[in-house]
Amino acid sequence: MANPGVANSSVTNLMPVQATFNTAGVCTGLIGPGGVVFSPPLSGNTENPSTLSMGGNLIATSNTLPTISAGFGTSPTITAVNTLCFKIVVGTGGAANGTITLPAAANGWLGFGADVTSGSTLFLQLTGSTTTSVTFTSYSVTTGLAANMSAGDVVLVNCIAY
Repeated sequence: MANPGVANSSVTNLMPVQATFNTAGVCTGLIGPGGVVFSPPLSGNTENPSTLSMGGNLIATSNTLPTISAGFGTSPTITAVNTLCFKIVVGTGGAANGTITLPAAANGWLGFGADVTSGSTLFLQLTGSTTTSVTFTSYSVTTGLAANMSAGDVVLVNCIAY
């Protein structure tokens, strides 16, 4: 019997890439095999170079700093250089929830939070999201009921626009 040959074939090359960053922590490009520099169709805004955008629209993260608009105790503090990852220190009196204001996103924000001080007894759940904010509620690991974070608790937050 004769070999019918191959009617159709294709090759998919998956390649590892490295990202390069400047001294301010801004991604300046990607490097593929052989040191070839390339850039995907994502670009930073020239006024806000660490904003991940496509066609001028925010698509993931922004270096417009988040702020606390409610909750997280009295006089909480926030330390941030962008919206991708930042730290909140819960203020006096503690709180069971808190709302963070973010720059406008096309559809909304997905947020994850972790109380790294009381993480063995509390977990944070995203309980609200708008185009300009996220709200977290703290719950007891043992009862599942809303429970206060304590003053001084460190909460690490990650927010991504969608």
